[in-house]
Amino acid sequence: MEEKLEKLQEIFRDILDNEELVIAPEFTVAECDDWDSVAMLQIVMATESAFQVRFSTDEVASIKSVADILKKLS
Repeated sequence: MEEKLEKLQEIFRDILDNEELVIAPEFTVAECDDWDSVAMLQIVMATESAFQVRFSTDEVASIKSVADILKKLS
């Protein structure tokens, strides 16, 4: 899980343009003003590419935190 979190952190840093960003499973959409709908799509597409997975529309709509993404990667 740590490796996945590290990879996600790099994705979030790149998309949200914040090299100092530190994420945790508890990190939520509500905590980050830059994590808007456009950033969500970019995060999802980058995650799908990095982890060689595909998320359904319902799965994407249910993402509210980093923990939600990690669950879908398990």
